[in-house]
Amino acid sequence: MIIERSNYYAAVDLGSNSFHMTIAKYDGNSFQMISKHKEKVQLAAGLDENNNLDQETINRGLTCLRLFAERLKDIDNSQVKIVATYTLRTASNSHEFIEQAEKILHLPIEILPGKEEARLIYNGISHNHPDINKALAIDIGGGSTELILGNKFEALALDSLDIGCVTLKQFFRNGQITLQNFEQAELYASLIISPVANSYKAGLWDHCLGSSGSIEAISKVIEGLGYTTQTLKIQHLELLKNKLIEIGNIENINLDGLSESRINTFTTGLVILLVLFKELNISKIYLANASLRDGILYELQDELQGNDNRNLTVVSLVERFGIDWQYAKHIEKIASQIFDDVCDEWGIYDPHFKNLLNWSCQLHEVGLSISLSKLRHHSAHIIRYADMPGFSLQTKESLAAIIFSQHKKLALNEFENRYEPKQVLLALSQILRLAILLNIKRDAIDTKSLKFEAFTGNCLNILIPSTWAKEHQLIMFELAREKETLSNYDIKLDWKLV
Repeated sequence: MIIERSNYYAAVDLGSNSFHMTIAKYDGNSFQMISKHKEKVQLAAGLDENNNLDQETINRGLTCLRLFAERLKDIDNSQVKIVATYTLRTASNSHEFIEQAEKILHLPIEILPGKEEARLIYNGISHNHPDINKALAIDIGGGSTELILGNKFEALALDSLDIGCVTLKQFFRNGQITLQNFEQAELYASLIISPVANSYKAGLWDHCLGSSGSIEAISKVIEGLGYTTQTLKIQHLELLKNKLIEIGNIENINLDGLSESRINTFTTGLVILLVLFKELNISKIYLANASLRDGILYELQDELQGNDNRNLTVVSLVERFGIDWQYAKHIEKIASQIFDDVCDEWGIYDPHFKNLLNWSCQLHEVGLSISLSKLRHHSAHIIRYADMPGFSLQTKESLAAIIFSQHKKLALNEFENRYEPKQVLLALSQILRLAILLNIKRDAIDTKSLKFEAFTGNCLNILIPSTWAKEHQLIMFELAREKETLSNYDIKLDWKLV
């Protein structure tokens, strides 16, 4: 397929049940869907008792991505976004799959936190249903179920529950469907859903929208039974429950409207939707003509226009935790000066690396809201576990690693097995440490007269005017301490008075 690179976008979703790829053309106002591709991989079914993906499942996923790569190669890399959801979020060996997959695709894969997945789902639904005000959106996936309460384009509450149509199959061993195991599955689903139910119950929203293959499959089967309705109601779901129990085994399911690829997960998807109806007092649900991939496309297009949602998230954290913004921005200014001097020699000239540095400077004191004592521990913990719309799990982990090494000992182990190379994260933490040190008095010091000379092995030499050194004896003392600290890691820091 030969296409004009500038007009085409692609969103790829590596889900727990299926891998999806959507290619769309943007005309300046809206997206026109060009093609959609789906491969049933069932990653979640390949998790063993230690939560590791087995090799057969990994190979199945990589085979699918080789097909996707053929279609993606004609689209500009900046206009492609690939995300992974529940299974790759939770698998102990997900990095093994991600590393091989990125070599095939020649593109990065972002592992979405659960609530980030929910936010993007709502982003797609709200853009495709702009006239709906207060709404509840539901997405039943292979490994997780997302609930979103929103108003227009704003998500007001988000949850990602550890229950999906693949992971729930444990209740239907050997494919048997009985009243007993159906009700056991319902009880388990209730235990997962009930703790958050009060945030999403009827009365808080005007419309309920379903966005997933499971809900669409149920709707098609209801149509196949002769019902001509645009909504699903609980009596439809109870009817299907009774039919499945009557059929008795998943292998024997043969319902009009149900595709062969959906048979294995149809029963479990029905269980989850039925429990959601009961727990949230849903009277009817409409099919949403949107999905996670739509949300990714809208976000991608927004980012390319310079509207990076992650910057808004940082500002929100600054306000929520009372960070000294003027001080943080001055640290960022000094860090940018150092970065510009050393980035070529240290091999860190990349917009993504610069973003990591900027966010580290802005958020390194977020832990002060807890205590000055063990500041770096608190700050890294908040970054690692806070809801941060727009940030992938990998970016959050890397950001936390840099911030954890903002002073005192370098935690080199924190830089292992990250998306970015270890040397890059080390370099960014060194720059952050030095920027903090140079502004130790928090007085917006002028560092324009300093020059930073980088050498291989993350070594650094600073050219310091003699007059500047005399005026800032405390900083010179702290530089000597930092030099000694870094020497323990075979990293040379030195300076020359000029």
